[in-house]
Amino acid sequence: MPVITAVLGDITTQDVDAVVNAANKAMRGGSGVDGAIHHSGGPAILRDCIARFPNGLATGDAGWTTAGDLPARWVIHTVGPNYNAGQRDRSLLVSCYRRALEVADELGARSVAFPLISTGVFGWPRADAIAAAIETIAAAETCVDQVRLVAFDEAMHKRTRAALWVRCPPPVGPDTVGSLFERRPIQYGLRGDPYLWRELRVRFADTPLPDDWFTLRTLIMDTIGQVVGEHLGSRESARWHDNTEAIYVPEFDPGHGMSAGAVQVPWWLHTGVPILLDRYAALRGSDAFPAD
Repeated sequence: MPVITAVLGDITTQDVDAVVNAANKAMRGGSGVDGAIHHSGGPAILRDCIARFPNGLATGDAGWTTAGDLPARWVIHTVGPNYNAGQRDRSLLVSCYRRALEVADELGARSVAFPLISTGVFGWPRADAIAAAIETIAAAETCVDQVRLVAFDEAMHKRTRAALWVRCPPPVGPDTVGSLFERRPIQYGLRGDPYLWRELRVRFADTPLPDDWFTLRTLIMDTIGQVVGEHLGSRESARWHDNTEAIYVPEFDPGHGMSAGAVQVPWWLHTGVPILLDRYAALRGSDAFPAD
């Protein structure tokens, strides 16, 4: 499985073997990612498109051209389904990623940068588009080592990163705060909680365990507050099962219903943080909670 990374930036500046273009069927340039790649790569890309694809390219298929003036060596063009025009067969979107990776293997490309295909003017629901990208790339039998999922705006990047960390969590170091998050709880409060759990795991992946429990608790509580936009201390008196105390975090919303993206703050206060402190105590023994 390739290592998948969520990147905030401009796909035309990615220094990889191949960048993927979300093209249209005519293969003559367009708007959005397609227009940006043709503009930055120069006329050589269009000349190659005309020569290689005189009749365009089918939806769900992929093919390659030169990258022209781009930092990459190749552009892999793929035509995503137009959700707004009624093309709502998810297998077509999945095929874009699968075929692009097959073309990358034919070229010998080891690093590939993808946009989130069909999420622009084609209107594919963003949560499902992100899920289709991650699921397909993670399951692909490919020689590609590195895949970047490039989002131009911060909101889309955060949403992609959160979904990626749920599906493909990166490693954490030993004796770090992140290591306390290795074993997931059997049950969370709401659907946003597993996203926050993994977000904290990654944020603390290289953070050494502090010398005392109070410092650890403060660190975790302050970081949760940064993520959800409100310090947990303001909800101290809430009952753990009180859903009215939940905070909606847009990047944690997988699009699965009313509670999607909701972080159950009382659950963290009364269950999540105590679990982490118990794990810390198990590692540090009697020194974890010194007597008053």
